[in-house]
Order: sequence, then C-alpha cells, then structure tokens
Amino acid sequence: MTASHVSRRAFTGALGLGAAFATGLLRPQSAFAQVNRSGAGGLAPPSNGSFLVPIIRKLELDKKDGLDFDINLYSDPSTLYSDLAAARTSHIFGAIYNCANFYVRGVPLKLLFTISTANHAFIARDPKIIRAADLEGKTVAATTSSGFYGMAVLFLKQNGLDPRKNLNVINSPPSAVQTQLMAEKADAGLLFDPALSSMLTQGYHLVGNMNDGIRDHLRMKHGAPVWYLGAYARKDWVDADPRRAAATMRMWQEAAQFYNQSPDEADKMISEFTHVSREALGLSRTLGITQFEVQPAIEQKANLDALFGGFKEVGFLNDLPDDGIYHQWAS
Repeated sequence: MTASHVSRRAFTGALGLGAAFATGLLRPQSAFAQVNRSGAGGLAPPSNGSFLVPIIRKLELDKKDGLDFDINLYSDPSTLYSDLAAARTSHIFGAIYNCANFYVRGVPLKLLFTISTANHAFIARDPKIIRAADLEGKTVAATTSSGFYGMAVLFLKQNGLDPRKNLNVINSPPSAVQTQLMAEKADAGLLFDPALSSMLTQGYHLVGNMNDGIRDHLRMKHGAPVWYLGAYARKDWVDADPRRAAATMRMWQEAAQFYNQSPDEADKMISEFTHVSREALGLSRTLGITQFEVQPAIEQKANLDALFGGFKEVGFLNDLPDDGIYHQWAS
C-alpha cells in the first residue's frame, strides 16, 4: 500500500476469519499458505504512528506471521477513534490514553502492546528561551485538544507553571503552530514528530526536557519510558483468535527491531512513504525523540498506570481504568 491509500475501506469479515486461519499462526514458516486479514486502523502520514507501516509492507512481515496487513490509514484522528468505538474497526494503533478513555466509558477494549514513546516538546528560536521557566509570560502556540498537550501541562506544572495563569496559550492545529512560529506570532510552540524534528532542522531548539519533567511529576523511575502510542482492540476481536493478536504483536516487534537495527534502510522506506525528510528522521534518532519499542502492555503496567494518573490529573481522563484493560498474554 502506498501513502495515497488513506480512504476508509469497509471492514467486513475479519472476525469470522479468525478460527479458520488460527492454525496458520502457529508456525511462521507455514504462514504464506494462510492469510488472515487484519482489519486494522491507524493514523495516516505524516503521523509517526504510520512509520512502521512501510517497513511491514516492504519486508512482508505480515505474510511471515500469517496476516494480511490491510491497515486503513485515517487522516482524521476523530474518525479513527469513533470507528473503533462503533466497532467499524477491530483494532487500532493510536494514543494509549484514548484506549483508557473508551474503556472507562464501557467500550470493551483490550490494551495489547506499546509502540512508541512520547515525542513532543516545546520549541523556540529565541536563545533566551531554553528552560521551562523561560516560558512564563510568553505566547505559546499549542493544540490543546491533543493528548500531547495534557502531558505538556504535567511538564509545566512540574516547573511551577500554570498555562491558564502564566502563559498566553494560542490553541492551534499542528500545522498552524508551525506557521505561527515562523511568522513570529508565538514565542514558543508545542510540536510532536515529525513536525518537531523538521522544525529543529530550521534553527529552532528544544525548551527543557519534556519527558524528564513528566517522569519527575509522576514520580516515575529515572529513564522509564513515557508511552504514547500503542495497540488496542475490541475484546471480541482478541477473544475470537488470541493467536492472531499474538501474531500482530510479533509483526510490530519485528518492524520496530528493523527500525532500530537498520536505521538507514528504515529511514529510506519511511521517507518515501511519509515524505518526511531523511534529515529530520535522522535528527529525531540522534536526539532520541521518536523511539519505537513494542512490548506487551501488561509488562509496562506500572509506567502506564502512572501515565493514566497524569492524564486524569490534567482532565484528559475522567476516571482510571482497572486492571481489566490489560490483555493477559498466554505464556
């Protein structure tokens, strides 16, 4: 699939295929004879949630694991999430806090695995704005409806700032944040990759250390992953064929491994697919901004629970999910 294939397809028959192809997931070497359409959803380029898609496609990792990775890429995040809630999509790759939001509202979901850590930050061009404290009294452009903003509020609170009192926040979509920065209508802006790394190649710099501030505020361990993207599915999709869910995780683990171990080849694939420059992709790697690590979510429960608490603190979660949100993987 190319980057242009982002329109919504009808999702039909994916659940019914589970039992028929279950045996094909037992042994990767026999997977080419067995095909199981995934019925997945995700965000379209330039979202970094799509970065591993071309790797899966080019290396045919789906076929290796007995799947047909027919992912539907959405340009509108709200449609992606509403389709999951309405059972028009079986499983998606998106912001983990949204899984918790749906779960506490009664949508039967299971959080399967992590994909990537938070990759957002405040940036500025003014050399006098280098720490969080330097944002006090400044005009800051940010997408306040995004979960990234909720995490940024935790960072600000850890540094003694209240965006409702100490900052002049201009609510803007991500593309407008960049425009306002370049037009000098904002002193700083909140961006996430790949836009973040692209701006860093144009003379802007990071303001403070976002993830360190979040860890400190939530009393997480030093260096603990600050997760943002993950995979979650409707419970009936998982229950219909647990081995299909396991094969899906293996496929993403193999893609993340290739991303981490073969940076030049991976960035070439990603750049061709997303039209993000290889310079920006390389800088993101150097600075450790976008990091892919696929693990069973249950194994990261302590860190994820801490982050759920942070999202509740800043009003992005109404309630905390119980342990039933985590899929219990078979040993």
